[in-house]
Amino acid sequence: MHFLRLAAAAVACVLAPVIPASAKPPVEAYGEMADIRSAEISPDGRHVAFLQRIEDVDYVLVYSFETGKTTPLVNAGEMRARDVTFAGSRHVVAIASQLAHHVNFRGRWENSAAFAINLDSRKIVQLLARTDDLWPAQRGLGQMLGMDPGGKHVFMPAYIGKVGVNSEPSRDALKVSLESGRGMKVSGMKGTSSTKDWLISRDGEPLVREDFSDQTERHEIFVRDKSGWRRLRDEPKDTPQTSVFGISRDGQSMLATMDDDAETLALYSISMTDGAISGPVFQRDDADVESLVMDTNRVVHGVAYSGMFPTYQMFDPLLDKQIRAVQQSFPNSAVRIDSWTDDWSKILMHVEGQTIAGHYYVLEREGMNLKLVANARPAFKAADIGEVMTIEYKSRDGLTIPGVITWPVGLAEEARKDLPMVMLPHGGPGSYDSVGFDWLAQSLANEGYLVFQPNFRGSTGFGASFRRAGDGEWGRKMQDDISDGVKAAVGMGWADKDRVCIMGWSYGGYAALAGGALTPELYKCVVSIAGVGDLRMLLASEKKEAGDRKWVWERTKEMVGDPNRDRDGLDAVSPAKQAAKFDDPVLLIHGTEDLIVEVKQSHRMNDALKDAGKDVTYLRIKGDDHSLVENESRRQTLGAVRDFLAKHIGGKPAGATAQ
Repeated sequence: MHFLRLAAAAVACVLAPVIPASAKPPVEAYGEMADIRSAEISPDGRHVAFLQRIEDVDYVLVYSFETGKTTPLVNAGEMRARDVTFAGSRHVVAIASQLAHHVNFRGRWENSAAFAINLDSRKIVQLLARTDDLWPAQRGLGQMLGMDPGGKHVFMPAYIGKVGVNSEPSRDALKVSLESGRGMKVSGMKGTSSTKDWLISRDGEPLVREDFSDQTERHEIFVRDKSGWRRLRDEPKDTPQTSVFGISRDGQSMLATMDDDAETLALYSISMTDGAISGPVFQRDDADVESLVMDTNRVVHGVAYSGMFPTYQMFDPLLDKQIRAVQQSFPNSAVRIDSWTDDWSKILMHVEGQTIAGHYYVLEREGMNLKLVANARPAFKAADIGEVMTIEYKSRDGLTIPGVITWPVGLAEEARKDLPMVMLPHGGPGSYDSVGFDWLAQSLANEGYLVFQPNFRGSTGFGASFRRAGDGEWGRKMQDDISDGVKAAVGMGWADKDRVCIMGWSYGGYAALAGGALTPELYKCVVSIAGVGDLRMLLASEKKEAGDRKWVWERTKEMVGDPNRDRDGLDAVSPAKQAAKFDDPVLLIHGTEDLIVEVKQSHRMNDALKDAGKDVTYLRIKGDDHSLVENESRRQTLGAVRDFLAKHIGGKPAGATAQ
């Protein structure tokens, strides 16, 4: 896999605020990729690298603070650019992927790779491409574990081995040249087939190796010292209880989260001398530690917590205070740390929500100077963005359900009553909706709909009890939470009970179909994008995908159900098995190259509804994946959704655009 060609000419992009046009954008514009995405500031603070899609081709570009100019580096051709980062200050690394298959292996996968671009010479190399014995079929190539002190090499994990009968590759850490792309084997960095992760020191030496064997059900952590590898922890568990994430700033301990039956996920310290666990280092009663703020070598500077708005806790008290000050200057918006310079003198921050569709700011900490450097979505001005607010309501068993409301664009507060509403449950279900610029919700608000996004039980981010309350409740209590959200909106006078549609993507698509099958009296129409219709079919696919990872399969059964023990119960909440109960028209949308939810789920749902004599429309999006990342795919999707909703619950007529 390789980039097809360099960008032949400068592209029409300047990393600076753009004055949008006065006319409102059409609904299809909401689905297009942001003009600027995956931006990252260089370690020396001189550049920002980012991705931009131009005429449906992804470009990697770099902006110079010194010259004020934006330079195209490369285009991804037929591949999809996924991310961009820096390896030191002189190399930009782009991650791209495309669907792949191999003659010696069954099935397809998203084949990703990393490409290093030298900012001085513009030379491009594919990292790991010239590596001996690189296993031909593996996901996730492109991850970086750290850099060497000279800045000429990065360390990357990859499966290494020769394809043959009964062969099994090992997951090694390789030293990869940023100039040649070749990966080199290094003493002490050979893993096993069970190796999950590595930690590399700032000096380029292996520090920690984490293994988990699905066969022996043992979770082991090894540390390396002068005598070689030493087992630090050995936990006989059927699932990994500890996840090693990063290294403390003094280099003497690991920082990790643990599934220790606590209500919220916390950060702990593990001594690299004796394996002793101390802490929690960071913990909150009302939120999980969701991710770590760490540098290229995985040195941890702080944590990000879950919640309706992003919040941080940093080891440096002054940095912690300054980040909070920036967040407080954007009330009702999501303010996230994007990247930072090596000395933390500058921080690139991303802001969206309320009246902002996506702005990048650079915070110069000395003097607390905040500069707007990019408008990620210049087509949208404040008047084009529906107001977003958070809400809580009670489910029928008394559980408090948090959610997000997006009001129709430009609607005065006194007019917010008896509105057509789209109930929009999220995917996952292990995720949650929060405040930000949700392109799908905003597109619906632009068409005059109230949008309700409930964080039903089973959602992450609100504590272990709330998440576990969703186990085994697909189509049952999880669905009740969504139904009770509809009733709450109607009861508050916001929504017209006769003009409610349920719509969702992935698990949300299942929830939409379950709403149509199990509570048809609540809705006038159903939209399922990449949704699940048959739970036993889903479980069969998940079991095959889990393979030898028994813990993955066991956890899936806990969440969804056991097909051997509860066949009838699963069928009772499978929309495809309950097609005769539908009263509402259904719109199905699915990408033909979906590797997350097989497209045959929508095939099955379409056939079941047609056989039952129901009103169903099926839009197949050719050549796109689960997320429908191509602009044309999203244009088709939003156009179809616009016309479908307008027909069944009101809104703008077909073909209309906002003026």
